[in-house]
Amino acid sequence: MRARPVRATALVGVFALATACAASPPATAPPATRTPGRLETVTIPATASAFRARQAHVYLPPEAGDPGRHPVLVLLAGVPGATDDWFTHGGAAAFIDDFAAQHDGQAPVVVAPDDTGEDNQDLLCMDSPVAAVDSYLSRDVPAWLENQPWADQDTSRWAVGGLSYGGTCAYQLTVRHPALFPTFLDFSGESRPMLDTVENAVNTLFDGDSRAYAKQDPLAILSKSHRPGTAGMLVVGDDDEPYTDEQREVEKACRRAGVQITSAELPGGHDWEVWTAALREAAPFLGQRMKLDGTRS
Repeated sequence: MRARPVRATALVGVFALATACAASPPATAPPATRTPGRLETVTIPATASAFRARQAHVYLPPEAGDPGRHPVLVLLAGVPGATDDWFTHGGAAAFIDDFAAQHDGQAPVVVAPDDTGEDNQDLLCMDSPVAAVDSYLSRDVPAWLENQPWADQDTSRWAVGGLSYGGTCAYQLTVRHPALFPTFLDFSGESRPMLDTVENAVNTLFDGDSRAYAKQDPLAILSKSHRPGTAGMLVVGDDDEPYTDEQREVEKACRRAGVQITSAELPGGHDWEVWTAALREAAPFLGQRMKLDGTRS
């Protein structure tokens, strides 16, 4: 006769357990771990330019094992600067990982070559008697990229960007080599390469030869030519004179020459907070210019 209460207790316990299980939310699988890309240090030979370049850095997105799949984003440092600045200060690796996650695994490979040389100096991003920086970036770097299995050889999907001196350099490369770099990102750059003044730049790097300088001066080139099919994004801090005015001058010159321009001013000055945010701001622009489809919200 005492067995009935025991059985009733057991039934109550089973019922309570079932009720608790029904009330609990179903177990969910842990979120998938995103595989990050990888950063490599490489040597880009200066065969054509003889430029005394430091080692470059390359960031390969998670899907970089698929040959020929990736567009190329060349990122340039300021002066003084180092080729890994965009990764140590600018969050470029996290930017590419996030970009890939939002574009079905598609993202550009970032190549960060040297633009200031072994002595880390302002070389105007030009070919001068002192150094052939333009030739290094427009001939040697592309020649090296031709031999990389992950690099899309369709240069309409290539872009070049940079900050301060590197931004001025990026804009110059598109103006001088529109088929090679049809897209540029210019963050806080100048309207033309200078060493405080154009006169000082000409005297210091061109032995006073103003004509040699003028042949490569982006404003002079834009005033006499048209650049259809090219596009640029200009970003500057709203508290960064004289660069805010310099960027407006670049925008006017580019628009007159048929360059499609997107521009923005972000809160801040001449610093990494602005440039890191600017790179993030450029994601939709790069996605469209690099023909990367499948964007997810």
